[in-house]
Amino acid sequence: MASSSGPWATLPPDLLRFITSDGFGLPLESYSCIRGVCTAWRSALPPPTPLLLAVSGFDAPRHRQVHLGQLVSASSLTADPDHRPRSPFRLSDLPTGGDLVGSSNGWIAVDPIWPGIFLLNPLAAAGGEVVLEPVREGGGEPVLKVAFAPNPTPGDYAAVAICGPRRLAYATTREDAMSRRWTLVEVAMADERDRLVDLIYDDAGGKAYCVTAHGDVHVFHAPGSSCRRRRPRVSPLHPQRGAGGLFAPPYDDASRLTGAAKSIFLSGGSLYQVWRNAAAAVSWKTMTPEGAASRFTVAKDEVFVLKYDPNPKRRRPCWNAVSDLGGCSVFVGKNSPVVLRPEDATGVRPNCVYWINEESRFQPMVFDMATRKSTMLPFGVKGERPAAPARRPLCWFFLNDKVASIDGDGSKVDNDA
Repeated sequence: MASSSGPWATLPPDLLRFITSDGFGLPLESYSCIRGVCTAWRSALPPPTPLLLAVSGFDAPRHRQVHLGQLVSASSLTADPDHRPRSPFRLSDLPTGGDLVGSSNGWIAVDPIWPGIFLLNPLAAAGGEVVLEPVREGGGEPVLKVAFAPNPTPGDYAAVAICGPRRLAYATTREDAMSRRWTLVEVAMADERDRLVDLIYDDAGGKAYCVTAHGDVHVFHAPGSSCRRRRPRVSPLHPQRGAGGLFAPPYDDASRLTGAAKSIFLSGGSLYQVWRNAAAAVSWKTMTPEGAASRFTVAKDEVFVLKYDPNPKRRRPCWNAVSDLGGCSVFVGKNSPVVLRPEDATGVRPNCVYWINEESRFQPMVFDMATRKSTMLPFGVKGERPAAPARRPLCWFFLNDKVASIDGDGSKVDNDA
């Protein structure tokens, strides 16, 4: 970053904020560049993160659908230093419609079924489009989520998709530039009622981690040029469940209660799961570690965060509930999960889970691990121009994801993208 001693550093903060306001139509990338000019400008302008991606127009039959030509905008959840809500950043119009199935590093994934999955950069006026082969035919299972490597191009991309209850798909041009077809991989599960619900992609490690509705985790291994394996493979993170189970009471019951409302993320070299009770409040009898009977109550939209313990000497349980995230917060949903510290972005609260309520018009929510409550985040109320078209949120949106990576024994340092 440049020094703050130059003459431009003396520009009044109010004037700087006025120039960068929505009235001048400043692109999001330009706003980010302006913040990097000098220390004074960086202090005057709040960071453009976290962002909530939204589209203008009416509600689709499925709320995560987007339509050709819709205006895409990105709204900041943080106010400016004077506590005034910021106007949304206008992004580019969508060149195609379909289901929004992923977001990572300033790109989004849209599945129109045909001619294939589109990776789109809504910040780019031109050239921000990579078309992948279709994963499914018209009557096939819908694509639930796509995770992909940063900075995709038509000649260099890698993506993993959930394309069925027990099926993953993998596509890349890195091993063979002419091979663009998806490779389908079946995931073996202990319970035929179980299904895949979320995944993350660790590009540096060549792996994807996916979680099922029952809380099982499977590891997808991409084929590499340095090994003889030419096809991807999937293996369970826990090859043998054993008698002790993966989760201690009462979380063994909670794993079934929370069902599909599960996410997975990496932080600080560790693997985590996020479970949310999407149903009504419920309680049941359980046993304490000391053997005493107790009653465990879970409120609607209450969230549990569990951390993976890879210690081979402590085989069961290997997922343990945590009461905080070490002061960090995590953003989960169709986006690749992002972990932020409060100092990364003004307004981000510590030890919180930011999630999207797909059961209620994709309302952005925040769960505070200290108070154990989920509350709605304001969207499209304060600061919205009366003449502005209605906007509906879709997912969290980050120009750069901060991704932590783990290897086979669960230990590795952060990899900030």
